[in-house]
Amino acid sequence: MRVPLLILAGLLFITAGCSRFREKAPTPAGGESFAQLGPVGLSVESVRHDAIRMRGMMGQMGESHEKVLTIKTRFKLIDTSTPVKQSALQRDGTMLGGGLLKVRDETGREFKPVGGFGFNAVSARRTDDAILTAENPEATDVLTFETVAGAQGDLILEVPANYQVKQSDGTFLQPKDPGTFKFRIPHAMWAEPPPATEAGPGNWATVGPVSVAIESVKVGKAKVNPFQPTRPNAIAETKDDVFSIVVKSKLANPAAKVKKPPFISDGGFARVSVTLKNKAGESYPVLTSFGFDKLIGRQVRDQELTPTQPEVTDLLTFDAKAASADEVFLTLWPVWEEQTPNNTWADPKYDDEFRFRIPKSMWAK
Repeated sequence: MRVPLLILAGLLFITAGCSRFREKAPTPAGGESFAQLGPVGLSVESVRHDAIRMRGMMGQMGESHEKVLTIKTRFKLIDTSTPVKQSALQRDGTMLGGGLLKVRDETGREFKPVGGFGFNAVSARRTDDAILTAENPEATDVLTFETVAGAQGDLILEVPANYQVKQSDGTFLQPKDPGTFKFRIPHAMWAEPPPATEAGPGNWATVGPVSVAIESVKVGKAKVNPFQPTRPNAIAETKDDVFSIVVKSKLANPAAKVKKPPFISDGGFARVSVTLKNKAGESYPVLTSFGFDKLIGRQVRDQELTPTQPEVTDLLTFDAKAASADEVFLTLWPVWEEQTPNNTWADPKYDDEFRFRIPKSMWAK
């Protein structure tokens, strides 16, 4: 009986040894769950499968033509005894599109990282190295992958650790084997549409120091000031029907100073920071030109929001075909500037956005 007992003991020892080296289960995405490698922790804050906001070379805003899997991550220095340099994970417009990043579904199907969008860049992407210290221990970054349409079950994200630890001589060096962060992204986290605020007066959505609400929606002719030098105060109507949305923006944080441009600027060099889509994702064109006529109700120039002048109203105009939908979704991008402590104006580069659900009852009265 001694031999079988020795064999059994050996098997138990092997099983126990294997369990020590068993691959650790991926960290659940969402919430405040950080996976830790060395002194650095990483969490997946949000995941979205939709068109992504882009910024062009001249600062103009837009969206990608295809759906993209967008993952917002947050790095945190957990061991604050030594500063760490955390490099950007992806770069746009280069060959370094994040080839070591991996996403796969439960069948093993992999989805490629996408980091090149021609001359456009993901607006929320971090482009510089971040130095994580006890005083500034966190930094965010955005990862993008090709569409995951048809993916089965949950997704597994792999992010190779690329942090560098500060040495005594002031240089930064990467550890020999820093490891790989792994996360499980539940199917519902990326398959569900992003949340939306129900449109209506007083229903405010807030990003940073600014809140926005939808005041009214109308389908029909819009009022304009026609180009008539002899009658500067004349009022006329557009030739065609327009889907018009009145939005109100207000300063939510009285300690901040905000310089807000129009959401839509008219003319040949129009800049647009809004989209309007139906439930299926079909976009409706923004109307930005009315010839030489000036649209009444449109915010025409930058407006500084202060405690003494905290609100501004704007008029958004879209193709009247939007009225055929049962509901539409309006997205507005936070493109304002905020005053810094040295009294200059800077883009805060928020990666959030305002998103409203507008039911048909708001315009079909």
